[in-house]
Amino acid sequence: MQDSSSLPPTLRFGVFELDPRTGELRKKGMKIRLQGQPVDILIMLLQRPGEAVTREELQQKLWPADTFVDFEQGLNNAMKRLRAALDDDAESPHFIETIPRRGYRFIGAVNGAHHGASWTDPDLQRLKRDTTSGIEAVAGPARARKFSWQWVVAIVSVIAVLAATFAWLSSSPPPPRVLATTQLTRDGIHKFVVATDGSRLYISDVGDTLRIVQVSIAGGETSPIPTPFVNASAYGISPDRTQLLTAGFVGTESEYQLWSLPLPSGSPRRLGDTVGHDGTWSPDGRHLVFFKDSDIYQANADGTDPRKLTTVQGTPLGIVSFSPDGTRIRFTIAGPEKGPESIWEIRPDGSDLHPVLPGWDNPPCDWSGVWTPDGRYYFFLSWITPPGSNVWAIREPSGLFHRHSSVPFQLTTGPLEFHSLVFSPDGKKLFASAQQFRGELVRYDPKSRQFVPFLAGISAGELDFSRDGKWVAYVSYPELTLWRSRVDGSDRLQLTYPPIAAGSPRWSPDTTQIAFVDFQLGRPDKTFLISSRGGTPREMLAENEPQADATWSPDGKKIAFARWAAGSDAQTIAIIDLATHQVSTVPGSKGLSSPGWSPDGRYLAALNGDSSKLLLFDFKTRKWLDWIAEPGVVGNLNWSQDGSYVYYDSTLTDHPSFRRAKVGQTHSELLVDLRGLNRYFSPLGWRSGITPDGSALFTRNLSTDEIYALDLDLP
Repeated sequence: MQDSSSLPPTLRFGVFELDPRTGELRKKGMKIRLQGQPVDILIMLLQRPGEAVTREELQQKLWPADTFVDFEQGLNNAMKRLRAALDDDAESPHFIETIPRRGYRFIGAVNGAHHGASWTDPDLQRLKRDTTSGIEAVAGPARARKFSWQWVVAIVSVIAVLAATFAWLSSSPPPPRVLATTQLTRDGIHKFVVATDGSRLYISDVGDTLRIVQVSIAGGETSPIPTPFVNASAYGISPDRTQLLTAGFVGTESEYQLWSLPLPSGSPRRLGDTVGHDGTWSPDGRHLVFFKDSDIYQANADGTDPRKLTTVQGTPLGIVSFSPDGTRIRFTIAGPEKGPESIWEIRPDGSDLHPVLPGWDNPPCDWSGVWTPDGRYYFFLSWITPPGSNVWAIREPSGLFHRHSSVPFQLTTGPLEFHSLVFSPDGKKLFASAQQFRGELVRYDPKSRQFVPFLAGISAGELDFSRDGKWVAYVSYPELTLWRSRVDGSDRLQLTYPPIAAGSPRWSPDTTQIAFVDFQLGRPDKTFLISSRGGTPREMLAENEPQADATWSPDGKKIAFARWAAGSDAQTIAIIDLATHQVSTVPGSKGLSSPGWSPDGRYLAALNGDSSKLLLFDFKTRKWLDWIAEPGVVGNLNWSQDGSYVYYDSTLTDHPSFRRAKVGQTHSELLVDLRGLNRYFSPLGWRSGITPDGSALFTRNLSTDEIYALDLDLP
């Protein structure tokens, strides 16, 4: 960053403020994500408002001679990022004017001074001082004639008192902070804290199946809460803390039946005919708010008489939080087609739908917000500062002098990544589920019936082997970077770097390329191709719709993939010709996903909408065949090298397993019982694979995945 020791502590222009010492840029008090060379360029321009700053000057200060980059491209990119942050237009600029073939000039007013005058200009400072003293010299005698000195003292005293009172009323208390952190659980199982009754914490636990467990707020071992469901999740607790709002389900259906589960034990009771996802009861216990598809509903507390409040653009999900006074509801909206996640607010009557943090981060990645019991603060999670999700808070509006929420305060900075938040009833503790990721790659040995380390037990998964069996591609955890190496682990090469979040790699038949999906937060999933020797990834198909699950044709000329076409209400399976870039849709594939092309090219395996059924498309007959149905969720399809079998997981069932199905048969074969294996849960879920000899591969979970109590200071 440029030397800024001689600059004012704050530079104001338009609706923006810049601290030249830290490089922090704010818009209407909200922090703007901008750093590096764009900030350095802005400081140089603000040092000389109204004057030309040449490209040569910028190169000398920001791109020294020993910097081996393309200066012209680097400067142009930096200026684009700076103008985007300032909402400025190169054609009709408000702040930064381009001087063709020379450089740039700042044309806006800085700290109230218009362009052409610098705050460091001695003549300007002297002119201001002389002008001010002259005015006072002329005005003084007139005031002396009009008022006696006693009146002057009285007026000045009143003004001073009023000013001090206003400053005290409008001043902000110090930010909230974490005083201490205590780990409460120690089992390493993936979990989300959902609610507390003041003595126990209630948790959704992701083990072999999804279940609801409880633990003392002082910590200790968790114990399950019995339910009749194969899989159960909790969403919240009633205001009188006597029942949990729960959902029971079997597979990956998007909407569930909602139930009330008595505490400390008892049989669940169906809440009317409600079917949806996520929800909560109102603070007065009279109403139930829940989501279904893109709609927000409100019903009576027992689930009867549901009515739609509104429909949103995207999918409402996650924690539903009422303000303590019951006048506002906040929740997360995931943008259409896996767009950005942001926190929104609505009134209980369905009115006044609006984002809570507009323009704070771009793209927004904020979710899981909860109010403090007294309503003074709102805590939430955000990915604004990689490498993971941290806890943030805003101070809520309070009174005449604080009509707007404060700028968000960051309370944690890693290394733990936080997932869900719950306040204690007295507001002194924040209970949070948090994780520090690590996995161990293992192979199942059928002789010893043990899981043994593979590739030295690296923290990785999603392995795919080249057709000749010499190379392997994999994704490292938790970095989500793509690597390739020989099968013995030698000749390792990292192929992707952040911000790319890589998944599901697939080798081309000639081993020259690898297809993979990039699933960055806040952006649609996109499929990319990259050389196995490294280089720049390139889009398989330039479009804004999500793509996933790429699978190569045996001749390497085509790729089949799952796709959400523009205007479609469901995904389909498409095939792209890599030479012509022509895209076609596989007949009858609407609602299907996870395609896998057989090595002989005759079949395409896929899953139905809720991943409970394996289907087979025959390219000769151009028809789909219902092949295998499982009681749980089917996933991670892999063909054997000879094309005789499809290997897959069956999860979210009482007996999770790794299985295979033979083409031509209608039943599957159990290969590995997965009960008791604590599997690593990646952003794409549980992942498995097979080696060239058919051995099963998994990633064992070695993460720290626990519940913590954060003691807070809330001024």
